[in-house]
Amino acid sequence: MITSLFLLLGSAHVLGALGRRLGLPALAGHMVAGILIGPSLLGWITPDASLVAVADIAVFFVVLAAGLEMRLQHVTDVLRGRGAVSLFAGFILPVCVGGAIALAFGLAPIPATVVALCIAVTALPVALQILSAFDMLGTRIAHVTVSGALLSDVLVFLILGVLIELSTGTVRPPAAAVGIAFLKLGGLVLAIAAAHFACVHVMKRRAAATTSSSDVSPGNLAFVLLFVLGLGALSELLGFHFVIGSFFAAMMVTPELIGEHSFERLERTSELLTAGLFGPVFLAYQGLQFHLDTLGQPVMIAVLIVGAVAAKLFSGYLVGRMQHMSHHDAWGVGIVMNARGVVELVVASIAFRAALVDGEVFSMLLIVGMVTTVLTPLMLSAWQKSATPLPGRSRPG
Repeated sequence: MITSLFLLLGSAHVLGALGRRLGLPALAGHMVAGILIGPSLLGWITPDASLVAVADIAVFFVVLAAGLEMRLQHVTDVLRGRGAVSLFAGFILPVCVGGAIALAFGLAPIPATVVALCIAVTALPVALQILSAFDMLGTRIAHVTVSGALLSDVLVFLILGVLIELSTGTVRPPAAAVGIAFLKLGGLVLAIAAAHFACVHVMKRRAAATTSSSDVSPGNLAFVLLFVLGLGALSELLGFHFVIGSFFAAMMVTPELIGEHSFERLERTSELLTAGLFGPVFLAYQGLQFHLDTLGQPVMIAVLIVGAVAAKLFSGYLVGRMQHMSHHDAWGVGIVMNARGVVELVVASIAFRAALVDGEVFSMLLIVGMVTTVLTPLMLSAWQKSATPLPGRSRPG
């Protein structure tokens, strides 16, 4: 594992630096590094259980670092009023496009539904890493994109849970499967609401206390890690990806909760670890999933990639315009929402293990996820260069 980690991290930093010299985002170089040294080309590293564990830890810290820079209020503000309707509309368009392409190539309804879900998903960890690399986490584009990613990921895992329940061969009626899925979603929402209530209560007690909070307590770090891990574990137990619960928990961690100095130290440490270690490892690991030898239906793969990119671009633009954003910023939302990466891999893997799709469809979904994820930072870089500068980046308060 240590040798694999050395090769993965070293190649990611080398190609990331090379990408910057060529005027490309370092993220693109990190992902290409995984493709280069992975099974597709050089074959130096093959994904195994140890690297999966390292990748999960990397995802956790990527989400933690990004969540510390945002606030729960940013997400709830986007979802207020017609915001939820606009985000739901942005989810439906990619679902329809993905499903239509799958059915047109002769897939059965259930595999076609899985393809539609994978086209509609936005990988929150990848989107957060891209937004952070482009210094956009404090912008309106980030708030809308993150809210859309959270909503799409929740809906995808909800529908996937229903499909798995229906495919188990039990006598349980479809209405019961749907009911169970929504009960799990309700449990997650209640857990997040309870955690938020507890955090608010703690902040009020700290505000009323007269003791100084200038020290940096190791107990604060332990509390944050346990809190974020705990909500992530609960999310996973309920059938959702741990990223959803962990990100909500990270957004609840504020200077008022653990103290100004502890928060600054935690935020700075998380940023350094993510930039130097966890971010490059996470993105390079995504590249390891790429398999060129699975190109069994190149025409279908090409159509899926074009459809996936176009559907997310236009749906993201629609969401941005419904959120009263400018044309330019709305296109930025559509570009970032094209990052599918780790979440699509998870959805496709779950569907494959549950026999909802066969190996060929599974491999095609991996390729679509990887290609669209690699394209995202390249498109975002071109988008930034093509227009007027963004307004000054505002730090979340």
